[in-house]
Formats: sequence, C-alpha cells, structure tokens
Amino acid sequence: MNFTSFEFVAFFGLLLLARVWARRGAAELWLLLAASALFYLTWSVPCILLVGFTILMDYNVGRRLAATEDPAARSRWLWLSVACNLGMLGFFKYTNFFLENVQFLLGTVGVKAALPHLDIVLPPAISYFTFASLSYVVDVYYERGPACEHLRDYGLFIMFFPKLLSGPITRARDFLPQLVQRPPVTPEDVEIGLARFLVGAVKKLVIADQVAGNVGLIFAAPGRYDALTLAQGLCGFVTQLYCDFSGYSDMAIGLARLLGFRLPENFQMPFSATDITDFWRRWHMSLSAWLRDYIFLPLEILTRDNPNATRRAAFNILVTFVLCGLWHGASWNFILWGAIMGTALAVHLTWRAWNPLRSWKGRTVLEFGWRQFSRVLTLGLVLLSFVFARAATLADAGTFLKRLLTFRHDGTRLISPYIVPAVVVVVLAHFVLRRDGNWVAETVARPVWYRILAYSALLIILTFLAATEGAPFIYFKF
Repeated sequence: MNFTSFEFVAFFGLLLLARVWARRGAAELWLLLAASALFYLTWSVPCILLVGFTILMDYNVGRRLAATEDPAARSRWLWLSVACNLGMLGFFKYTNFFLENVQFLLGTVGVKAALPHLDIVLPPAISYFTFASLSYVVDVYYERGPACEHLRDYGLFIMFFPKLLSGPITRARDFLPQLVQRPPVTPEDVEIGLARFLVGAVKKLVIADQVAGNVGLIFAAPGRYDALTLAQGLCGFVTQLYCDFSGYSDMAIGLARLLGFRLPENFQMPFSATDITDFWRRWHMSLSAWLRDYIFLPLEILTRDNPNATRRAAFNILVTFVLCGLWHGASWNFILWGAIMGTALAVHLTWRAWNPLRSWKGRTVLEFGWRQFSRVLTLGLVLLSFVFARAATLADAGTFLKRLLTFRHDGTRLISPYIVPAVVVVVLAHFVLRRDGNWVAETVARPVWYRILAYSALLIILTFLAATEGAPFIYFKF
C-alpha cells in the first residue's frame, strides 16, 4: 500500500477507529504492531520473516548486553549483531553486484568464467530496518540508551509503518520512550498531522509524479537530446527526487503525529544551502546524522593517532560517503556519486580550515558576493553529481555530462510543460519560505482564516493538478 492509495486511506481510517476501541496502553501498542505487520505484508509476505529475525536477534542481543559487564562477552554480542545485519544486507543487496565485478576482474586477466546471476528478491525496507536495528545495538553497547524490556516494543520500533519503508531513520532512544509516555493526541497534533500529510501529498502527486514521465524519457536516451533538454531533465530529476522523498517524509511524520508519535525531520530547505556541508545538514537529515554517529565518528576514533586532524577528518568523510553511495545502490554509479559528494565535503572542510578569506570578515559586500557564489557552486555540484544517481549506466552518465557540459545543440529539443513549472515552484518556495523554518508549524500558529485559506488552497491544488497515475516512491528501492 502506498500512502497515496485509496487502500491506505481505508487502512489508516480503520486503524484510527480501532484505536478508539483499544484506548491506550498495551492494547494500543499490540494494535499498532499488528497494523504495521499487516502493512508490510502488503509489500512482501515471505520477507516479513527476515524482519522478524532481525527483531528477535537484536532484541535478545540488547538484553544480553544489558545483562553482562564482561567486555569480551559484550564485544562478541555486538559483533554478532553487526555480522548478521550487514551479512543479510550484503547478501540481498550486493551479491549480484559482487559476482558481476568478480567476473569482470577475472576477464581482465584472461580467465573466462560464467558466474551465475542469482534471482534474489530485495526485501522492502531492508536498508532502513537494518540501520535502525544496528543503531539500537550500538547505543546499548556504548550505554547511550537502555535495552528495550519488551519484545513487542522493540518490534514496533522496527516495524512502525509510517517510517518503515523509507524513514526517517529513527533512533531507539528517541522512539522507545514514546511507547511509555503516551500523552493523548491533541487537536494541535491532529491539525499538524493532517497538514504535514497534505503538504507531502502535494509534493508527491502534483510535482514529483507529474515530472516523472518526462524525466524518465530524457534520461532513457541522453544521446538523443540537446544540452538545453538535458539541463531541463537534470533539474527535473532533482526536483522530482526532492519532492518525492521529502513528500514521503512529510506524510510519514504527519501519520505518526496523528497516532501520537514524533518522528525526526528529514529535510530543511536543502536548495537554500550556502555550501555543500550545509546541504547535507538539510538533505536526508536522519541519514546524515546516522552516518556521522555510526560511521564517521568511529572512523575518527580508529584514526585518532593521525596528528593532522583536518587530513584525517577529510579522509574519513570521503570513506563515509563512498559507503553512503554504496548504501544507496549496488552499482558503480552510486559509488561514484558518493565519492563525488565525499570529495566535495572533504575539500570544503579543508577550505574552512585554511580560511583564505579571513580578511573579508566584516566586509559586507564581499561576504554577500561570496555567499551567493557559494550557493550557485553548491547547487551546480549537487545537480551534476545526481546525474550518476539517475543514469542507468556509467556510459549513459558520461554521455549525459559530455553533451550537457559542451552545450551540444544537435539533437531533439523538448520543452516539458511539467518540468519547467515544477522547478520554478520549488525554487520560489526556497526563496520565499524561511530556510530554517517549518511552514506547517508556523501556519498552525496563525489566525483561523489564514489556516483555512492555506489548507483549502492545498486541497484545490491536489484535487485538480495531481497526477492520474502515481509512481512508486523512489526511495522504496533502497
């Protein structure tokens, strides 16, 4: 069930009615767990066994870690969890990628081998529930949070359906206390939840799904189009990706709020970023925080003997984002995308440490000019890097970039009636709305007449401009 389907609306409506019967306490939590399991079953019946195994394993690992103070035993339990989680993720997501590269390497040295391509079904949400479960075990190991006492609660933490398929990636130490402290859902929660869901639906159905067709057409054959059309397709894809994923996050946060839960924010006006580091503080924020806490900082500890802190941090950022690229997809396209982002972040870190523009401090005109140049440079880098995230192959990405950056005029020109307005709307929103604000939270605090007009406008836009055929959420495949 997609959030935007009629089946999901019926499912969620029945759940809200059932919660009235269950009231609060244990019955409500069992109901939410059963509903989350049912939601996952609509995506995959056999793969729920994998989710169940992860829940049982890491719940018991957490209990074992809490029950012993022996460092060796605690270390064994930690590495058991890490091995099982990463082993499952590696098998289901990367086996065929590994076999294809082994076959290629053997071919380069003259060894002819026909390695099999295994028919492996990627379990829905495997990247998300393994990350959530791993973070819980690591936090219990380092005593950053208590072990979960009830299997039901841990199962709900992993399977809570609003966040299950594409996040936001939620920490156990933030979610589990909400199962104990269950304040009643207030009218403000209902308004914020419905408004967040409405905003997310507009992003998804009115913008992302409308531009998806033309974006797919352009990226399917980049050698066929001129540079202007390719630039249009690239801007359209990044707009589609942002509205698709941030729209899902808005809907997930809104659904959780309607049920009385708070999920972390995942996007904060990323295209208003002043530099690449600022961009990653605003784009997929829950993943950025996860990468920082569970990959970058451990790497910093492992390499702490390196006396050059800037060089050490730059290298660790690069490694972290190469792994981030691999997490996004089992292909060299994503690895290269991660390497580009990691390199950009490492260069920016080095630039800040060097600080060659320190003499400009206090010179308003120069600082303003540099800030605008930095914005343009950041947005250009983000756009060009996402070619690798969208192109089907490295060859297609190379063709796309070559024709785009050499301003090729030969080829078909396509002026999309969907992409151009969508890009303009998203850009204007990033200029008009406060970059550090939250439109829904600010709207709820305004007079009633303003709220009615705002919500009515969104409903009218959704009713008349939504795509007739919704596309799957892009991040479901991760």
